[in-house]
Amino acid sequence: MTKTTLSGQKIAIMVATGFEEKNFVEIQRMLIGQNAQLRVISASTGLVQGRTGTQLGMSYPVDSQLSETLAVDYDALIIPSGEMHLEMLAEELHAARIIKAFLRENMPILVQGDALNLISEIDTAIQTELIRDKGETGRHNRLLWVDDETSITIITRDFVAVCLEEQNGDSAAA
Repeated sequence: MTKTTLSGQKIAIMVATGFEEKNFVEIQRMLIGQNAQLRVISASTGLVQGRTGTQLGMSYPVDSQLSETLAVDYDALIIPSGEMHLEMLAEELHAARIIKAFLRENMPILVQGDALNLISEIDTAIQTELIRDKGETGRHNRLLWVDDETSITIITRDFVAVCLEEQNGDSAAA
């Protein structure tokens, strides 16, 4: 039987203070609807605070610190948009280590908006212009980029497809 949902998959959502709360909540709902296990990973301990426009938003519990997180413990990674949080993640060595492991092992990654710039700073072979030129979504291997304004229906369809693609070989992600 072919799997059509993310049921049972462990998906990490990497955030720092200032992530775009609206996008985070939409992704959270999408994953709950898919029966996936969402885990918030962050350099913060305890709680991490979102942002709504120019104001700080709600705080969300952190499930695992970046320093204690291994890519191999997850089936996919999501990085939502949010300028402030992306700047903080860009300076976090453990964020880079985790992202590099996902890229190296060709594991599914969903990035929203300018989070693609963070990925391209970590892996310079990823050409952001070519990915963005494809429309409101673009791909590079199992990396899926979605524009900030892309509907959650399209994000769900495309992300589920990326996650359920067959991958050859064993993973040794760190």
